[in-house]
Amino acid sequence: MKREKLKQAAARIGNVPAHYQMDAEDYEDERALFWWSDKGNEDSSIMVELELNGQLKSLSRPAPQTDQASLPSEEIEKRMLSFTDTHYPGAAAEFVREENRAVCEDKVRYSYVQMADGLPLPFTGFYIHLSLTGEVIEFCYQGKADGLMRPGQIADKQEAMAHFVKDIDVELFFSVLHRSVYEQGDDKPHLIYETVLPSLPISADLKEEKKEYDDIEDDTPQRFPLSPLEDITDHIDVNHMIGLHAGFHKVRESDLGDGRIGMAWRHEETEPARADKSLMSLFEQRTNQVLKTIHHKKSGKLAGVMSFMREEGAPVLSEAECENIALRFLFAMFPEADEFFQIQYDEPDDEQENAGFTFKAEAGGVPIRFGESRICVSKKTGRISFYMPPEIDPAELRHIDPVPSLTKEEAKAAILEAIRVELAWDRHDDGSGQNTYRLVYKPIYPHIIEAHTGRAIMSSIG
Repeated sequence: MKREKLKQAAARIGNVPAHYQMDAEDYEDERALFWWSDKGNEDSSIMVELELNGQLKSLSRPAPQTDQASLPSEEIEKRMLSFTDTHYPGAAAEFVREENRAVCEDKVRYSYVQMADGLPLPFTGFYIHLSLTGEVIEFCYQGKADGLMRPGQIADKQEAMAHFVKDIDVELFFSVLHRSVYEQGDDKPHLIYETVLPSLPISADLKEEKKEYDDIEDDTPQRFPLSPLEDITDHIDVNHMIGLHAGFHKVRESDLGDGRIGMAWRHEETEPARADKSLMSLFEQRTNQVLKTIHHKKSGKLAGVMSFMREEGAPVLSEAECENIALRFLFAMFPEADEFFQIQYDEPDDEQENAGFTFKAEAGGVPIRFGESRICVSKKTGRISFYMPPEIDPAELRHIDPVPSLTKEEAKAAILEAIRVELAWDRHDDGSGQNTYRLVYKPIYPHIIEAHTGRAIMSSIG
C-alpha cells in the first residue's frame, strides 16, 4: 500500500480528531508508524502501527473526556469483539480468552492468548483496552507462535523445586511497595527481605542444570563515606547549577502519572526545523539544545535532570573539580547527605565531556533498593548535565526501625513455605528470528517478605 493510503488508513483507524497534528510518520521494512498529538495538550497522543499492507498491528489513544454514563459490561464486550473481528476476523475464536480485569478506573482490559498443552504462550494472541464508554483506546496484535520445543521427557516437580531452592537466600533492603508492582502494595516504604534464587525458568527436562558456569568476579567499585560540607546549602542556587536561568522558556510539560511532572526548557522561542517526519527527526527536534527537568508535584522539589545542551570548546575542569561540584549539588538536594550516602567513582576518562559520580544511599546501615543517586557534571561548564535521585529520600525512613523483626532464617522459611513450581511456555531465542517457545519449569514465589510483619508479598507482573 502506498504511503499516503497508509496514512489515511491509520487516521481512520485511530479516529484522529481534526485539531490533532501529525508528529511522526515512520516507515521500516515491515511496518509503518503514525503519531499524532493534540496541539493544546501533547500528553494526548494517538499512535497507530500498520503493516505495509494496511493491516493493524497496534493502536494507542487517550481515553475520551466525557460525562457519558458507563456502558454495561455486555455492551463493552460486544464493541470489543466487533473491533477485533473488523481487523482480525475470527481471532477471538482462534485464541483463548484470559480473565479480563479493570486496569484502572477508566478502562477494561481483554486479553486473548494461544494455548498449547493446556498452557498459555506469553506474548501471543492480542489484547485490547476499552474505556467504560466503549471506545477502543489500546490494541495490540501479537499473533501465533512459530514453533514449540518439547523436551523428550519432563522431570518431576520435586526435582525442579530442588533446583530453585538449593541456594535460596534473602537480602535486607528498604523499598517502596508499589501498588502497580505488588499485589499487596501500598506505595509506601518498608523494610523488606528480597528473595534471592535462580529466577530464570529452566528447561522442563532440567538438563540445563548440568551446565557449568564460570564464577563471576565481583568488580563492584569501592564506596567511600562522605564528609559533611559546612554552611554551603544556603548559598547554592540549584537552577544555576543545572543551567536553568531567565533566558529559558518552557516548551513542554508532561504529567508523568506518578506524582511527578516532566518539563522541557529551551533558549530559543521556536523549535528547530525538522529534516523529515521520522521518529528520529522528532526526537532530534525535541532534544536539540533542550534541558529536561522532573519535579515532584506537591513539593516542587527537583527530581531529575537531563541536559541536551551542546557546548563549544574543550573541557576545562578536572575530575576533582567536578567531584566538588557534584558533592555541593548532592548536599543541596539532601542536606544530611553525609549521614546516608557513600560515593562510588567512575573510571576516569579524559576524553569524556562529563564526569560521573554514583552515590549509594543507606538508612540505619540498610541499603535502599533503587537507592542510587547519579550525578554527572560537564567538564566544559561545571553545570549538572544529569541527575537521578534515589527512589526514597533516606531522611524519610527514620520512622522505620532498621532492625528487622524477622531473622533471615525466618524469612527464608516463609519463602520455602510459599514457593511452588509450574510448567510453562517460555519464549526461546534460537537466533532464527522465529517466535519459538520451549517448555520450562518456572518458580512462583513471594518476591518480598515484609521484615517487620512477616507478610509474604507476591509480584503482580510475573
